[in-house]
Parts: sequence; C-alpha cells; structure tokens
Amino acid sequence: MNWLAVLSPLSAWLVMLALSARAAGEARLPFRELLTLRHVFWAYALPTSFILLLQFLAFIDHLASLGLLICLLSGCGTSGAALARKTGTASSSVVALMVASAAIAIVTLPLATLVLLGGHEASISAFVVLASLILAQWLPFQLGLAWFQRHPVSPSLAANLERMASLSVLVLIVLIAWRELPRLPDHPQIAAAAAGLAILLGLVSHQATVPHKGLNSMVVIRNLTAATLVASQLTVAETVMTALCAFGVVMYPVALLQVWRAGATRNASTPL
Repeated sequence: MNWLAVLSPLSAWLVMLALSARAAGEARLPFRELLTLRHVFWAYALPTSFILLLQFLAFIDHLASLGLLICLLSGCGTSGAALARKTGTASSSVVALMVASAAIAIVTLPLATLVLLGGHEASISAFVVLASLILAQWLPFQLGLAWFQRHPVSPSLAANLERMASLSVLVLIVLIAWRELPRLPDHPQIAAAAAGLAILLGLVSHQATVPHKGLNSMVVIRNLTAATLVASQLTVAETVMTALCAFGVVMYPVALLQVWRAGATRNASTPL
C-alpha cells in the first residue's frame, strides 16, 4: 500500500483546517500587500529559472526538475509559519502569506506538471494534480473558513488543530525520509541541486518579503504536505520524490540558520 498517497491528503486536510481556523479568527493583510511583483520575482520567478537552468545544462533531468519545482511552488510550510510567529512576526502577515501561497500552488502546480512531464499522459496527470489540490487544499480551507466564521473557534481548539497538522506533517517527513534517504547517495546531483535551491531561497528571502519583517523562513520552508500530495499522484514519482526528499533535508537547516542570524542581529543592535 502507498501510505504517502493515503496520508498526504489527510495531512493536507488537517493543515488547511488549521489554517482556516486562524484565518477566520484573525485579521489578514490584503493579498496585494504580500503578492507584489517583487515577491513573485524573488520567491518564484528567480528560483524557477535556477531550476530550469540546471535542467538545461543537463545537471538534472526533467523529473528531478519537476520534483524541485513542486517543492518551490507548493506554498509556505507550517514549520516556516511557526518559526515566523516565534520571532514575533505579526500573525496577520503569516496567515495572509500562507493562504496566498496555497492559492498560487493550486494554479501553478498543474501547469508545472503539464509542461515538464510532456507526452501523452501529461494532460491527464495535470488534471489529477489539479483535482487533488482542489479536494485536499481548496475544499477543506473553504469549508473550515465557512464553519469557523459562523462558529468562532476557541484558542485551545485552534492550537489542537495546529498540533495535529504539525504531527501529520512530521509523520509524512519521516515516511519520506525512511524511503528516500537511502537513495540520495546514488543521486548526488539531485542533492546538490536541492541544496542550491534552498540556499538561493535563503539568500533572496529578505528581498522577497520586505517591507514585512520575519517572513524569511516562510520563503525557505515549503509545504511538503502539498508537494507529497502532488508527487504521489504521478506515475513517474520515484525521481520526483527523491528530489522532494533532498530539498526537505536541506530547507530546515537553511531556515534555522536564518532565524539564528536574525536573532543574533537583533541582540547585537539592542543597546546595552
């Protein structure tokens, strides 16, 4: 049994219900304040060009390129949101960026699948990806938002939803690592490309989020639940999943380094 194909939709539902509870109970920044041309260029266009350049140079093949693109386009991850909140970032900014990036994922992930897979089955795969994202991301968010706007959620329930969502993501990560980590030594170029992408996102994250502070980690840590959901729907998922695992391994250290540097900078600028 393909447990990833079963657990990834469940995890997506939990993540989106937790996000809808936050969105219903808090004010959000308008999307246009976050999804500026500056953000789209630094957080999406430039990293996408980097991935496609590696494919053009034959450093990675089209399936590894698709795997990295799926990670990039999957949206902001829950761990990145948690790190942003812990650094004191306004929750309204965190929730708005989470929702906006999830909407971008629904549009761009089927397109990436259609373009990079090619061949006779590309359109079918793209449709399956689109249907999966609508059913596992858009639908639970809309249902949760409608419910929680009529029945305000208590802080304890919202916290429990976020804990369950985080636990489901952790289980997914463990399953992916268990299956894919032994393969990484056989694919050093995929590992190097994933590391390059994570480092690039770390370098451009400040440019992608100014003037909003504290959102850097959300640019680096991507939504592995949505990425796994998409990858598990593909018939050629092995290399795609290996690329997903490689990126998942390196994105957390890069994000944690960012948080540490930001804390060190704040402490250094604090007057004695």
